[in-house]
Parts: sequence; structure tokens; C-alpha cells
Amino acid sequence: MLATGKPREEPRPRTAAEHVEAAKAKQERIRHQPGRKAWVPNQHGAWSMLALPPVVGWVVGGFSWVNLLFVPAWWSAYLTYWAWSQWLRTRSPRRRRLILVPLAVYTGMTGLLGLITLAAAPYLFGWALPLTPLFAVALWEVWQGRERSLLSGLSTTTAASLMAAVTYHLAVGGAGGLLGLTPTAGLPGASPNGELTGWPWMWLVTGLTAAYFCGTVPYIKSMIRERFNNRLLAGTVAWHTVVALATVWAASAGFLPRAHALLWVALAVRSFVLPSVQWQLVRTRHRGLRPGTMGVVEIVICVLFLLTVASW
Repeated sequence: MLATGKPREEPRPRTAAEHVEAAKAKQERIRHQPGRKAWVPNQHGAWSMLALPPVVGWVVGGFSWVNLLFVPAWWSAYLTYWAWSQWLRTRSPRRRRLILVPLAVYTGMTGLLGLITLAAAPYLFGWALPLTPLFAVALWEVWQGRERSLLSGLSTTTAASLMAAVTYHLAVGGAGGLLGLTPTAGLPGASPNGELTGWPWMWLVTGLTAAYFCGTVPYIKSMIRERFNNRLLAGTVAWHTVVALATVWAASAGFLPRAHALLWVALAVRSFVLPSVQWQLVRTRHRGLRPGTMGVVEIVICVLFLLTVASW
């Protein structure tokens, strides 16, 4: 008013749809700054995905010094994938040049650590069978400009979840042969009723790890980028409910700890309640839960997951 002699107009509150569009515009601005983002992934949920599966296999199988080589190699491989994905989806030659340094550094680290790890445990070559097509799908989605698609997220989370079985394979010194498919007695890990031991138990644990992380892909989308997508929410709730029912049955038969089944029941409830709360907050206050808050919740869930299934 002092500047113009007219009362200042109060800004109009943004609608929920406008908030979603603003979030997408922010992601586009990030996308056009590849030099900074190629070094450190801006997908905060990736860190728990990188950490939990290797620890699960380590806890079930026991300590192996080769894991001290493999885990850094796996982290470096993911960072290489991230840098490559930034390079693939960037069309401008000038912007691609900004990515060359992190791309070269991470690729070199992965190559060096990978060769050392494979020299120490050559049986790891067998894991290329399931991992190669998963990473191929993820890179294809990036090349097509769909790096945040549901298919891309499911392929990367499945590959990350397999790290639980890989670190277990290292812990048992390659026992079980290719992908642990050869029956081998006396390996660590067993279900509560003792009917599943060694690799059968570890594959059940790996499957549950994949079920959790694959379920987080549509769940997080329904909280942030795909708010108000009723079909996605219905699919998310259906997935968590089916897995929860399966774990309750398995726990009643003694194949799983009861605490883990209870955790899945809580996850099924969370898959509906938290997105509903988020949507309501955006509609009424035009501001939802912060990604950091969601991250803290997922960290707690990861700890509970580990305690209830891998170290019960």
C-alpha cells in the first residue's frame, strides 16, 4: 500500500491440483540440473532399499569378509546406474557433459570393486541371470523417459531385494550352487517350525523383502506424485492386504514369526490410512506430510522388518 497507494491483494490459496502441478514442475527443474543430481540420488527411499536387503542376508547367514567387498561394490553399482540413468534421459550435449565426471568415477569404482569381489567369490557370476534383465528393464524405461514409472520402480526394487540372497550366498561360502538351488544341509537360518532351513528359508525371507520394497513403490507414489489416483491406491491396498493374509496364514502354520505377520497387518492398514490422511491434508491445508516424515516412518519399518524376520 505504501508503494502503490492500493491495498495489497492476498494471494489466492492453491488448490490440491495446483500443488500436484507445482511438485511436478519442481521435479522438472531438478531434471534439468543433472550435474548436481548425478552425484547423489535425490530419491531418499533408495537408501533404505540399498541398506536393508544386504543386512538381512548378512544377519541370517552370518559374517563373511567377502561381504565387506561386495556391499560397497553393490552401492557403487547403484550409483553407477543412477549416473547412467541421468545421462540416458538427458538429451542436451552440454548437460550430458556435466554428468561425465560422476559417470566415469562411479563406473570405475564399480568395475574395480566388482572385479575384486568376483575374484574372491566367482560363484557370484550366477546372479547375473536374474539381475541382468531387471537392470535392462530399468535402463529401457529411463531411455524411454519413464524413469519414474511403476515398471522401472518394481524392476529396481526387485533387483535390490535380491541382494539379501546374494549376501547370504557369500555368508555360506557359495554352498547351494547356482542361485542356491542345490539342496544343501546344515546351512544357517530356519523357520520357527523348523521345516524350512537354509536356502528354502532364505528364499522366503528374500521374497518377503521384495514384497515389502515392491509395495513401497505404488505406496510412495500415492503419497507424493500420484495423489488422488484411486486406482493406484486400490492396487496398493490390495497388494499389502494379500501379502498380510499370506503371512498370517504362514505364521499360523509356523513358517513365519507371528511378529512379522503382525507387521504386515500394520503395513496393510498403513497403505490405506496414511495416503488418505495425506490426501485430506492436501485438500484442506494445501500441504501434506513431508518426505522426511515418510522417510522416518520407513526407517522404523525397516528396523522392525529386520528384527521380526531375520533375527527373531
